[in-house]
Amino acid sequence: MPFCKDCDEHYLTTHTCPPLWEARIYDKKYPNDWTEVHGIDPERAAARFAECYDRNGDYDIIRRGGDEIEVRKPGEDKIVLVNVSAETVPHYYGHIQAAR
Repeated sequence: MPFCKDCDEHYLTTHTCPPLWEARIYDKKYPNDWTEVHGIDPERAAARFAECYDRNGDYDIIRRGGDEIEVRKPGEDKIVLVNVSAETVPHYYGHIQAAR
């Protein structure tokens, strides 16, 4: 299944990217550290930001069980604070062995 280079979502045939948002972890230490993400609403944009943020392998948001994410439309001053929860999901795989 192909994925979009702009929003990183998989699609089957045709695709329109969800709206663009800016997001950051709610932390006053980095006031200009906004990241562009796509989402149909602030909640999904915040969740997408968390997925991308944890992609580097440190899983900071997952280790904390979630985080508060600020989301805004690009160029706007209105900020929405979204509480994102995170959890790890185990995956199990079976492999056939020779009979004993």
